[in-house]
Amino acid sequence: MSERGWKWISGVLVVACLVPLGSAAAEADSLLQIEALVERYDAGILRTRSLIESLNVNQVMVEPQKSGAGKRATAVLKYVAGEGMTRQELSSELSHPVGEYTLESLTGPELGVGEYSLTLSGIEEMEETLCYRVDVEAISRDMRHFDGTIWISVADCGPVRIVGEVADPPFPITEITLDKSFAPCGDGMRLLTRHSGEVEANLILGRKRGLRHIFYENYSIRHNTGVSCISA
Repeated sequence: MSERGWKWISGVLVVACLVPLGSAAAEADSLLQIEALVERYDAGILRTRSLIESLNVNQVMVEPQKSGAGKRATAVLKYVAGEGMTRQELSSELSHPVGEYTLESLTGPELGVGEYSLTLSGIEEMEETLCYRVDVEAISRDMRHFDGTIWISVADCGPVRIVGEVADPPFPITEITLDKSFAPCGDGMRLLTRHSGEVEANLILGRKRGLRHIFYENYSIRHNTGVSCISA
């Protein structure tokens, strides 16, 4: 074989070796970025929970109706560190259970290592906030985890919006979708302001779907640095 032919083959072999190495390096760099981002995000979530000594927030639940006027329920959620969350219902036109509420449900979920498969998809604007877009798939397949997308603020690494569905709904529910928005509330904290969810259940009489919007307004928070409030 000519010298020119050997050089051509050698060049092809070099390129073939460099491409996988370059790809592996890019993947490793991306992994380091997502790990660093999730570490900051989780640290912020835990910091928020540790700062809050007590919390009051108004809750308005709306269930859309085909007639146009939605059924409503109003309540006040109260949280005290060491005692948990209570819900005081003020009025209700809803006949179904309203669920249980915890401080964790208001601060957003942790994305702990080993619980999710995470992909950093880039930076984009969400709800007038520059965000990292992270696509998630739950490794732990249960009702506490979800598949979907979370937008994390570039400025403070707090949650801005979460869209997805519960990884493994309890029987007879076949699907629970979720769409959550969070807003700043002082001292670097972000808390839930809206949670929309649709539930599909496989009942004896057939499948049934229901949609609810839950709004959280007028937070009053006592924490280590005083009192702060937001209005959604």
